[in-house]
Amino acid sequence: MILPRTIRDGEAAILWSPKGTRRIITGPSVIFAPFERMEMLPRRVARDGEFLVVHHADGTTEHIPGPCERWFDPLLHSRMDVERAIDLDSHEAVVIYREGKEGVRHCILRGPAVHVPEPNEWLHQFRWHADNGKGRKVPGALKFQKLRVIPDQMYFDVEGVRTSDEALVTVKLMVFFELMDIERMLASTHDPIADFINALTADVIQFACGSDFETFKSDAERLNDLRTYQELTTGAKRIGYRINKVVYRGYLAPGKLQQMHDNAIETRTRLLLESETEQRKQEVADLQQARDHERAARDREEEQRNLSHRLDLSRRTRLDELSGTREQEQLELELLTQKQEAEVVHRQRMIELQADEWLRLKDAGADLTAVLVAKERNPDKVIRLEQEASQGTGVHLHEAV
Repeated sequence: MILPRTIRDGEAAILWSPKGTRRIITGPSVIFAPFERMEMLPRRVARDGEFLVVHHADGTTEHIPGPCERWFDPLLHSRMDVERAIDLDSHEAVVIYREGKEGVRHCILRGPAVHVPEPNEWLHQFRWHADNGKGRKVPGALKFQKLRVIPDQMYFDVEGVRTSDEALVTVKLMVFFELMDIERMLASTHDPIADFINALTADVIQFACGSDFETFKSDAERLNDLRTYQELTTGAKRIGYRINKVVYRGYLAPGKLQQMHDNAIETRTRLLLESETEQRKQEVADLQQARDHERAARDREEEQRNLSHRLDLSRRTRLDELSGTREQEQLELELLTQKQEAEVVHRQRMIELQADEWLRLKDAGADLTAVLVAKERNPDKVIRLEQEASQGTGVHLHEAV
């Protein structure tokens, strides 16, 4: 018993008849062909960002952008492949060669873009110098199709640089560059990195050969100046590039020279550290002395203020005492003056009374001399006046002791 054959959805098959004819059936389908041979067809699917490369049996090739699908027919197709379309970012570009009636021409496609090449198109394959993983640039190590049209950089060590005093050093550099003209680059060079390497080597050797090792070290900062790299900047402009900056990353010397240099650096560093330590000690000593002087000055100022305060208190106390003494003396003086004035008034009054009494006695006809003599019976002194007759009017004064 012959059963019907089923072709599911998404499948296709070729039915070969005994006469050699064929027919293609796509599913879903149920067929009953007991005398035909069925052969399933493979399907090729290209999604977004992909395309089908269909090689026909007649030798022609067809590129079909995705999303798409095709059934591989062995009578019509020799091969059918799915390949990725060329997607470019905004900072990328590719060089496309196209063969036509006028020959082979090229064009430059800049991103952002997604490009599905035609069968008569192919991309330029760049092979440039690159690092081999051991710190050396070797030819053809970098293979790519997409050019970067943004600023880029590379590291390079210029080896075998000899100074005027026969010191051999390796100069480490970092170069910042930018592709400005793709057409000029394609027409002028096949490996811009090789051109950069040669120009850098020439510039660094020219810089170092005219100076000894010590001068090279002291002038090494000039290796950060673009004016030192005339061959590099001129050559880069000639092949469509621009050199933005070159950074000097130091140098390496042979073992013995490096050891001597390391010893010198160690000695200088030790002396510098000792000098800085001694300077720090001196600064600390100066600071301590300054603080001591400031502290002594503040102590003297405080002592001076205390002494001035004590003197001021003593002066005020003395002034208060003198003020009290002056007031007491003034009071005593006033009392004495009043007493003396009273005595004077009393004496004057007594004299006036005595005079009044003498006047009354005189008015009464009394002999004032007798009265006074009688009043003073014990006089302090007795003075007697005598007149000598022999001398006429002469008078002698005798004082009784």
